Amino acid sequence: MKKLILLFFLGAGSFSLFAQDSTATKSTSDVSMITNRPGFTEASRAVYKGGFQIESSIEYGKVPELQGSSNHSEYLYLPSFGFLYGVSKNVEFRVFATNYATRSNVNGGYTQFVFNLSSVNIGSKINLLSPKGLIPELALLINQGVPSNPADIRKQWPTSAILAWSYSLQGNLGVSGNLGYINHKEVFEQDITVDHGWSYTLNVGYNIQEDIGVFAEVFGENKINNGRVFSLNLDGGVWYRINSKLQVDASAGYGVEVGKYYVNAGFSWLLMK
Repeated sequence: MKKLILLFFLGAGSFSLFAQDSTATKSTSDVSMITNRPGFTEASRAVYKGGFQIESSIEYGKVPELQGSSNHSEYLYLPSFGFLYGVSKNVEFRVFATNYATRSNVNGGYTQFVFNLSSVNIGSKINLLSPKGLIPELALLINQGVPSNPADIRKQWPTSAILAWSYSLQGNLGVSGNLGYINHKEVFEQDITVDHGWSYTLNVGYNIQEDIGVFAEVFGENKINNGRVFSLNLDGGVWYRINSKLQVDASAGYGVEVGKYYVNAGFSWLLMK
């Protein structure tokens, strides 16, 4: 695992609120990446036309059975991958996949890690508005989850629509966020269950220098059908831009409701034609 973490930090990228416009006409050697890492807030711009971007990470998380309980589950993302391509000045096509392993701790005894095939999401991001005065930069994301593990008897088809916005403020400060609608569809034998919900994120980022920055974020979601209120999760971290096409990052987060926590390390890498 230490070798995997080292590999990701030597090869990778992060979320920049201050990247160049994806509709810019400058040469491909000058453009700076637009990445969704780190954190849960999606960037408010699509990848450049003709640009192919890889976003990847490894993550460890611990989820208590109940608040304060010693019984818990653990998971590893090994790793997660995102492949993004700018099909035009304003449209990006994307595929995200996650390989993961889980195990449980019950009364002090661990089970073996169980490895699972990738969960897959396919979608696109569309630029809607460019920033001007009080008007934020704005983009629309549409994502569709696809069942990919034949062993799962419950097939899930989550669909989401997300508005991603951002403002660049004075003093190397930026604020961004997402507001999303989620349709959770699950098929079990002949039964179909549909849950509806909303998601939110709010991210504040600060560029310490041109090539390094930090961020803090709140995020969560709810489910309308069962009356569940919005969850509250906190995270933060740091990103470092090795060059305009390559960034690495590290972050950690905490789920207030049950005391969940996670640590994450990853990269983003932009390849231009």
